[in-house]
Amino acid sequence: MATQGGSLKSTSLNGVKVYTGSSVHRSLATWLNPKKLRSRRKDTSYQQRVELIQDLWFETATTKIKATPDGEYLIASGIYPPQVKVYELRELSLKFERHLDSEIIDFQILDDDYSKLAFLCADRSVCLHAKYGKHYSLRIPRMGRDMAYDCWSCDLLCAASSADLYRINLEQGRFLSSLSTQSPALNIVCRSKLHGLVACGGEDGAVECFDMRIRSSVGRIDAVAPVGNDQEVTALAFDDEGGFTMAVGSSAGKVLLYDLRSSHPIQVKDHMYGSPILDIKWHRTLNMEQQKLITTDNHIVRIWDPETGDGMTSIEPTAGKINDICVFSHSGLMLLALDCSQIPFYFVPSLGPAPKWCSVLELLTVWSFEFHRC
Repeated sequence: MATQGGSLKSTSLNGVKVYTGSSVHRSLATWLNPKKLRSRRKDTSYQQRVELIQDLWFETATTKIKATPDGEYLIASGIYPPQVKVYELRELSLKFERHLDSEIIDFQILDDDYSKLAFLCADRSVCLHAKYGKHYSLRIPRMGRDMAYDCWSCDLLCAASSADLYRINLEQGRFLSSLSTQSPALNIVCRSKLHGLVACGGEDGAVECFDMRIRSSVGRIDAVAPVGNDQEVTALAFDDEGGFTMAVGSSAGKVLLYDLRSSHPIQVKDHMYGSPILDIKWHRTLNMEQQKLITTDNHIVRIWDPETGDGMTSIEPTAGKINDICVFSHSGLMLLALDCSQIPFYFVPSLGPAPKWCSVLELLTVWSFEFHRC
């Protein structure tokens, strides 16, 4: 069920309310006729718009979107031209933008704020940026697909169309010996914040784990075999609360949960679209006793219980295909990077409260609820 009233659109699935809005209204050009500018006052939809963050859009599409660990900044990459935008959340506005020579495939935030960034680009380059701008650029041997940062060793790990996991040590400023896997090529790499284990997902459907202390493989399983042998691993995420559970996403739209001590999945969830899983996030707030899993493919975002597999709710945007998702820590707010110019926000009060920088969102949801009830 969907309703539209005033400034926020609300949907309800399984009794869970989801509020949405987007900053699709761009600022008007200063050279426009003053009469046209004044005429916007009579435009009801313009007056009732909810612009969570000013200038939150790209010309063609948004490719990646992430919040900094300190929760103060939002970083998004998009096209065209290839560029990255940094937003200061306290000010709800754009802080700066930078243009790059090639499209950004992925990026990693290397510090608590935006002061140290690493960009993996489509021309095989890895661009390192500081507060003042571009610091250094280098190239990896094969086309990169994903990145992860090991803060304990200062290694930037690059998964590419190769069996090797490339290591760039940012402290020494040089390549180190690569970690060799048994997969023909790697799609995804992730690292556990709790115990530092690094996992790689390959084109052959295998997941291989490495201990960075000894820089060698400590285990390998055919992760997607229980749901089909012709699938690839496209997403990985460790449970950083317990440390022993890993979620694996396949190219056929299935999510499998593994206990690291077992080679058999303890839970399997099907997205029912057959599209590759793009992203997996473990999410917990004060509202919930148990963690929730937020899994994303090109069509839909599903929020579900990893213990039972029961769905809490789902989000299905209509403006374009999903490229990435940003879920704000300890809150019910998320942003979607879509294959269109807009970046919509979704607020799920049952999932968690609104972040401090947009606490007004709580009031808007209450107003919207009262509006629909009347």
